[in-house]
Amino acid sequence: MARQHSNLIRMAPLQLGDLPAHPVLPLSKNARPEVSTFVRALLDDGIAFLDPSTFNQTFSHHSTKTSGPSAAPVEILTHTIPASEISQITWSSSDQPITRSKPRTCGPENWAARRSIHADISSKNASQPGHASWDEFVFGLRDSHSVRELEFTPSLYDARLIVDWGEEVAALAGRGNGEELGPYTQPTMAIYEMCHVIPGPMMSPRCFPVLVATASVDADRFVAVTVPVNLSAAGFDEAFYSSDRNVKEGTTATQRREVIAGVYTAVELVTRNPQKKEVEWIMATASDAKGNLPGWMQKAGVPSQIAKDVGYFMQWISTVEVGEGDTRKPETPVASGQV
Repeated sequence: MARQHSNLIRMAPLQLGDLPAHPVLPLSKNARPEVSTFVRALLDDGIAFLDPSTFNQTFSHHSTKTSGPSAAPVEILTHTIPASEISQITWSSSDQPITRSKPRTCGPENWAARRSIHADISSKNASQPGHASWDEFVFGLRDSHSVRELEFTPSLYDARLIVDWGEEVAALAGRGNGEELGPYTQPTMAIYEMCHVIPGPMMSPRCFPVLVATASVDADRFVAVTVPVNLSAAGFDEAFYSSDRNVKEGTTATQRREVIAGVYTAVELVTRNPQKKEVEWIMATASDAKGNLPGWMQKAGVPSQIAKDVGYFMQWISTVEVGEGDTRKPETPVASGQV
């Protein structure tokens, strides 16, 4: 039986009309999904994508890399979903929790993943360096996910918050017995513009407009799902880089540079094994930086790049205390869900 692919976790960007209602979003001619239904469907699809029974069958071992100062080896895996399968996805159906607009084109998706297993001990443990505790993973990868990513990723220079459903999803989690969100607790959902410097002469920065949802699945698992979203719709003034407002309003020379919009999707699943005192960190991603970067070059570079992220995280988490305030925040006020 052919595997049913998610209609949400795709490289084809969501349109603003596909998203739950929010005060800063433009009016939509179509009915918008409920926040509870949307965030639960997105998280469910992320869990299903990295479920061991699925992940181990679809992804193939590519290589094993080191990523200092992390003490754990990083396994790299790859998986390609052909265009023929993407084209068979049902984008809008009464049988699906969420319907969305059908993409104009459907190309293949080249996914790369990494898996690393870390001792569940503090990153400040001088006798066993290169690991991180469960609480540190929660702090660094679940809580304020995109802002933390800005803090530990050298190429990132902005994580611009555009739309935040934080109050809405928090209210859902705290209402009644929380049945609307199923097993999920501590949920968040927001849109960010994640901006990277690209090495090389005459290379324009890349900005990835993404919707990010995070939540704990249970006491020993949390998930983060990132999907692309198109912010270039006419009349949407909240976008910063996607609307070119950054060219005039950026507060630094880097922020004022013209950017090329790329496409990025990812799922991260972090699981604690109390018996073994280990933490498993799995991440899978597909992306397209667009511009003049050839696809073959991007595909070849992704395995090494995603392995480096493990080391970047371990280096950063060893320098901060869990519970500290953000060490680097977006430099200008951001849109919120408050009205």
